[in-house]
Amino acid sequence: MRAKTFLKNGIIILAAQIFTYLMDFLCRTVFIHTLSMEFVGIKGLFSNILSILALTELGVGTVLIYSMYKPIAEKDEEKLLALLGFYKKAYTLIACLVGGIGLLLTPFLPYLIKDKDYPDIKGLPVIYLLYLCNSVFSYLFAYKLSILQADQKLYIITLFSCLISAVKNIVQIVALYLTGNFFIYLLIQIPFTLFNNLFISRQADKLYPFIKAKKRPELPEEEKKEILKNTFAMFNHRVGATILSSTDNLIISRFIGLTAVAINDNYVLIVNMINMVVGQMFSALTAGVGNLNATESKETSYKVFKLLHFACFWFYSFCTICLFVLLNPFIELIWGSHYLFSLPVVAMICMNFYITGIRKIPLVFKESMGLLWQDRFKPLVEASLNLVVSIAAVHSFGAAGVFAGTFISMVTTSLWVEPYVLFKHGLKMSWKEFWLTNGGYFSLSLFLVIITYFAGILYHGTPLASFIYKIGICIFLPNLLLLLIFYRTETFKGLLSSINPKNLFSKKES
Repeated sequence: MRAKTFLKNGIIILAAQIFTYLMDFLCRTVFIHTLSMEFVGIKGLFSNILSILALTELGVGTVLIYSMYKPIAEKDEEKLLALLGFYKKAYTLIACLVGGIGLLLTPFLPYLIKDKDYPDIKGLPVIYLLYLCNSVFSYLFAYKLSILQADQKLYIITLFSCLISAVKNIVQIVALYLTGNFFIYLLIQIPFTLFNNLFISRQADKLYPFIKAKKRPELPEEEKKEILKNTFAMFNHRVGATILSSTDNLIISRFIGLTAVAINDNYVLIVNMINMVVGQMFSALTAGVGNLNATESKETSYKVFKLLHFACFWFYSFCTICLFVLLNPFIELIWGSHYLFSLPVVAMICMNFYITGIRKIPLVFKESMGLLWQDRFKPLVEASLNLVVSIAAVHSFGAAGVFAGTFISMVTTSLWVEPYVLFKHGLKMSWKEFWLTNGGYFSLSLFLVIITYFAGILYHGTPLASFIYKIGICIFLPNLLLLLIFYRTETFKGLLSSINPKNLFSKKES
């Protein structure tokens, strides 16, 4: 049952996310061709500012989902009702904080853009406020989404949310073609955000009728303290993750300019398209892993961990190869050569993508075990290091220096601290085998990137023909080599066996 639910979540969410991002991509292409590069840069900059404002969420959502695993398994409706009541108050406060802090930032917008690049756009503060309103509205009924995630029922609302997003994109595309007006483009997204949240709320009410009760029991004080403790730890983790992912455009805007932000935002769109699709898959996976860790032995959890880590390595190696080989040719074909970064910059973007990906499984297991407190200061060190190195390096190396700061901070902190916490406090076993395996994975990935890149540049045809050739090379060469290397290993055989829903997460195969 655990496997069947996970696969259902994974397949539906994957298909929906791919469709959603294809629509987002189409909308962005129209956006780029109907508005100036300044608007593209502004869009990227304001989106990053709001990502940083989302830190006020404090990681409440993750802590809430973890807190619900046990009462959902035990069908403890009173405890779930108490948790939802507590988090409803928290999300109301969060929406107020995001709105309030966002308003206070409005006068400082000119200081976030390099002086010579400050755009001559009428109503720039109004554009920012429209982004802010949409962000604030996204918190409405957010607490009800958590119970669907914790109960592995995210697939129920995913298809409808995907449809809403597609309709929104179509309306925005039509508006851009007819008016070329950025304000109308922004106004369109607000009612769609509200409608989507209302749908989520109603679905949660249907599936869990008890949450409509007007009288909500209070959580015991000791449980509130435990939640607040984990929230504080999760907040630190959110700080680190947000600074890693959402400050690059701010630094680029301040020290390089809006043109570079516009260029970077295209790369971010493509990389985030992959990250968000995979992120939804891992959201579905987290609940299954949480259930596994709550019901099975440490040895079983470790065996499943190894299989998933191997699958993650294969997937992220393949995606990193595709990004490195295909990113620039693709952007040149779709948006033009003036939207390209140099190859060293692309290499840094791909390295950061790979490191982020190879951390996924240790992070899923660590968070599903509730191990948030043990490395609570790690994200702050990581974030500080990232900012210092990025700001110092941007003067000499430009955008490559900004991304190098991200890479250095991850390698010196998260890449080893997260597995250390997992193995010491969660799995309670030595992590030596993991690191030897991880080192081998990294070396093999680097080899595959190099050999695929050079195989890809052997053919010189038209840009489109060359791009199609490189797609073929990326699909077949690395996967064939990985298959030849691993097809006889126990890990590969175990992964193939686990794809069967009857075996996935089961004691027999785990």
